[in-house]
Amino acid sequence: MQNKNRKSNQVVSSSQYLTQSDLRAMSTYLLGDAPLPPTPVRPGPVDAAQLAAGRTSYVAVRAGCHGREGEGKPHVAVSMQGNSTLRQADPHHLIVAMFDGVDAAEFAGTESMQAMPGFAATLSDDELAHLANYLRAGWGGQPGDVTAANVKALR
Repeated sequence: MQNKNRKSNQVVSSSQYLTQSDLRAMSTYLLGDAPLPPTPVRPGPVDAAQLAAGRTSYVAVRAGCHGREGEGKPHVAVSMQGNSTLRQADPHHLIVAMFDGVDAAEFAGTESMQAMPGFAATLSDDELAHLANYLRAGWGGQPGDVTAANVKALR
């Protein structure tokens, strides 16, 4: 299933033609001149039963690639620890990625990531909500407030 919300292919395809000067200018514009001090990620609030249900789903469908403790695997899957998608206040992108998966990607040098399958057909709205809450609260510092209704609205 092709995700009509995903823009990553267009960004990757168009940004490959930018010069180093253009990339520096864009980075400065987006990030500022001075780096921000690091912000530690603290676990967000989440119901214990939701956390347990989310952990069960995580171990079943994601731990094989992302690691049992979210550490990631080089050239396979990104780390969940401090992951920018998990740190976003709005869970939209996380839910869409869990539905549709993420395309394989190759980066400069030898870095690459394998494709992540989507789980829209294999996990229920409740299971996806619990998984999102487990990821966001455990590694993103966000509250575990995603509901099955939130997930269903994005299907």
